[in-house]
Amino acid sequence: MLLANGGTISARERRALHASPLFRLFALGAAELRGRFPATDSEAPSTVRPMLESHASATLRSRMDAQVLRETQALNRSMVLLTIAISGGPFLGLLGTVIGVMITFAAIAAAGDVNVNAIAPGIAAALVATVAGLAVAIPALFGYNYLLTRIKDLTADMRVFVDEYTTRLAEVYRTSPRQIESLLAAE
Repeated sequence: MLLANGGTISARERRALHASPLFRLFALGAAELRGRFPATDSEAPSTVRPMLESHASATLRSRMDAQVLRETQALNRSMVLLTIAISGGPFLGLLGTVIGVMITFAAIAAAGDVNVNAIAPGIAAALVATVAGLAVAIPALFGYNYLLTRIKDLTADMRVFVDEYTTRLAEVYRTSPRQIESLLAAE
């Protein structure tokens, strides 16, 4: 794929670019601007820029803020599986341990023989369930915290991007005379 600056990117890099939430935000903003401004006349001087009305700027910002929310929701969608593993893993392990201990005591009661050699293997097997529950919950907790931090950072980056994008648009596209009049009338 040929870039505007003359460089190229591979198909893999293009897929990664299109998968980026920041790219999708930029694409949304660019599409909104293309919809606001028709193709410029080649006769028009290049120094003349169209004006972006305040309602158009507010609409663009609103659409970009909504996209930030949708992107954040998409990033958080699968986090529920990790929270289930974190909270449910130890309880399932505990349940398995309790059931294993109950079965061991029931077997001892049925045999009528209280012997450490009869109790130890049953209790050890029951504790394996606790270890399994913790083996699921602990890595899930680390993964959850890591991903949560990454999602928070990306969400902050998206919000900063929206702020910078809309501010830059306000700088590039001059304020219309109606906006100036309304600002002066407000004073």
